[in-house]
Amino acid sequence: MKIEVDRELCTSVATCVAVAPNTFELDDEGIAIIKDPKGDDEATILQSAQSCPVNAIIISDDDGKQIHPPVK
Repeated sequence: MKIEVDRELCTSVATCVAVAPNTFELDDEGIAIIKDPKGDDEATILQSAQSCPVNAIIISDDDGKQIHPPVK
């Protein structure tokens, strides 16, 4: 699983931190960053991405296929 944060989209709501606190934190600018990509289990990380109101967290599988947000 690959995790990315789109810094341009992040609005500092921090639901990702609330759901997966071992994986995400906010930096000095209040933008989400990945502190440990394996800090939480994959289901929790996916749930945290889904909790983001602006879809700033992009999750891809090991083959590079985007899982979240869904590709239209």
